[in-house]
Amino acid sequence: MPTKGRVRNGAIEFYESTTNETVDAFAPLWFGDDFLNPSLVIPASTALESGVLWAKKIVGAAPPTLAGVANDTNGTVLAHLTSDVQKQNADLYQADQLVFNATQGLVFEARIKVSVIPTLHAEAVWGVAGAWADGPDAITYSAFFTADGSGEIFCEADDNATDSSVTSGVTVVNTDYHVYRIDFADVTSVKFYIDGQRVASGTTIPWAATAANSKVQPYISCYKVGDDAGLCDVTVDYVRLFQKRS
Repeated sequence: MPTKGRVRNGAIEFYESTTNETVDAFAPLWFGDDFLNPSLVIPASTALESGVLWAKKIVGAAPPTLAGVANDTNGTVLAHLTSDVQKQNADLYQADQLVFNATQGLVFEARIKVSVIPTLHAEAVWGVAGAWADGPDAITYSAFFTADGSGEIFCEADDNATDSSVTSGVTVVNTDYHVYRIDFADVTSVKFYIDGQRVASGTTIPWAATAANSKVQPYISCYKVGDDAGLCDVTVDYVRLFQKRS
């Protein structure tokens, strides 16, 4: 697995050349989590503990779940919906602590497996978002990869001026991990990548929000509105974000 280097948007990135996983980046601001902690518990956003990196938001009486997976190689977190006919959220985020900024050359990258392909009205999203709202489409500022009712992956962004959604042309299966990257180096054209290959390149996806409105957090969600028994699971291997200081 040869590691190579490249320079993008003023940062030196080291990446694994067969999977295009970013191993490290010399950027002013870097965050990464491989979910290697011995505790499998992700605390609720209403009960945060000192020093934790993540929070969960669970909606639904069944209930859906979000936790680390015991003894899973490389360390993973699983977001899981149940088949109960009820509204459900299993959301992994940072409890609306918005310390990243899309206008500072932000890069979001995650290795994700859609371990239960969404059925019926269930959907999964992963990317960055502003303050939490009840459902991915209700969030005012966001940029996501989305699987909605199937394994077809869409590239979506909403800067509160333009709501963009375009297919990536990639359909995933529930056994495979992929490396997903959203790159805000050029906010006039946000770029989406899967396994190092740019997708949705035929559509310009803008980000016109001001810097003050571009504060975001990593956000990974399984969600359904509640009118059917739709299923959806997402397994997260790692999450990494980096950007300029200003």
